[in-house]
Amino acid sequence: MKTKIFILCLLLGTSLTLQAKKTIKVACVGNSITQGAAISNQQRDSYPGLLGQMLGAGYEVRNYGFSGRTLLNKGDRPYMKEQMFLDALAFEPDIVTIKLGTNDTKPFNWVHHHEFMRDLEQMVNAFSRLSSKPQIWLCYPVPAFHYDWGINDTIVRDQVIPYIRKVAQKHDLNIIDLYTPFIGKGHLFADGIHPNEEGALVLAKEVYRALKGEEVPAGYRPQAYPGVRSDWQGYERYNFNFREKQATLVVPIQAAEGKPWIWRPAFFGAFPSVDLALLEKGYHVVYFELDNEFANPASLKAGDDFYKYMVKYYALSPRVVLEGFSRGGLYAFNWALSYPQKVACLYLDAPVCDVYSWPGRERPEWQDFLKKWQLGEDQLEQFTANPVDNTETLVATQIPLILVAGTKDKLVPYKHNGAHLYQAYKKAGLEVKQILKKGGGHHPHSLEDPAEIVEFILEHNK
Repeated sequence: MKTKIFILCLLLGTSLTLQAKKTIKVACVGNSITQGAAISNQQRDSYPGLLGQMLGAGYEVRNYGFSGRTLLNKGDRPYMKEQMFLDALAFEPDIVTIKLGTNDTKPFNWVHHHEFMRDLEQMVNAFSRLSSKPQIWLCYPVPAFHYDWGINDTIVRDQVIPYIRKVAQKHDLNIIDLYTPFIGKGHLFADGIHPNEEGALVLAKEVYRALKGEEVPAGYRPQAYPGVRSDWQGYERYNFNFREKQATLVVPIQAAEGKPWIWRPAFFGAFPSVDLALLEKGYHVVYFELDNEFANPASLKAGDDFYKYMVKYYALSPRVVLEGFSRGGLYAFNWALSYPQKVACLYLDAPVCDVYSWPGRERPEWQDFLKKWQLGEDQLEQFTANPVDNTETLVATQIPLILVAGTKDKLVPYKHNGAHLYQAYKKAGLEVKQILKKGGGHHPHSLEDPAEIVEFILEHNK
């Protein structure tokens, strides 16, 4: 009996530990003030970006601010009629902050003010119906220090805020007063309407204090990189959300000249011997969650937006090393075809180069592939991104290529996939290296001693 009780306690303890480790998801709904319209690096320095840094591990904060949007459904740009509203709902947040009302004060919108409370209740009810049962916080808008675009501070103070207060009282909701802390502090606004970086920091601290019931820890300073900071293999790691997808940045102890980087579009942290070796040599290691996109056009554009963000705000090299493991090879190949001038070299490891080989019609992932490309079985002629059909186009880019694969890979057979690229490169007399692991399967990827791979990358990323 004692043994059974002990085992039960262990199980309960494990369950409670897992519950305690559940990531708390925070959705910051709002307009351009939430988005960070006057802030250069909105991903890092908007108030939701700073809030995520302050809350740290155990939280995921997403910015659902959309410039110019109104709470009023009869306003000129209703928030609830945007895809972003649907995205915020789909996020299934545990906490929601709603900061709308500023754009509603414009004369052509405020004529519908009698519907403000009803529309706010509609938004509240939409979040309340979620299975996550989020805690909802209604925020008073910040003051408006200029009568720009028709925004009226008197209406914000004397009508919008009372409306919000009444809805909060009716539904027993929490309120965050973001108006009072800014009274007389117009210097915290870039244009009288939108807070600057210093103003966004004040916003984040106010929201943090409301959510946590305590002040931001003394000594807090905004980070050099966005997201939640943690340790990975002895290096600083930053996890953040970019366009509804997970991104990860691992920072070397000392960046090499030119700030080179290697980018994985799939499977962060799997078989990381090359990544770790490059970190030691001053490379940044970057991941962007495109694992299951099958290199569809929207995902290629998303990858380019992500690339531009990393280059613009963190001065990473304009020529990136692409690292494609398995299905990540399909994405790396096609991104390199779309943006060859941005690629230093390609490292493909057991890469998918023929979708008829993998996933192939017999695997469940085939339906995912068709869905991502919005194709039916009778429309496959419209699929133009199969690497084995585009080897000549890749050859024309003259991007240096290194291939690694197992000779007994049954999941993604090399002879049907990467071998086609190798043969095309050899025929053209271009720079290519092939490392075949005799008797090796699909796993493990990479090499225990990655020196050959690292040497190739360093040589072709000077």
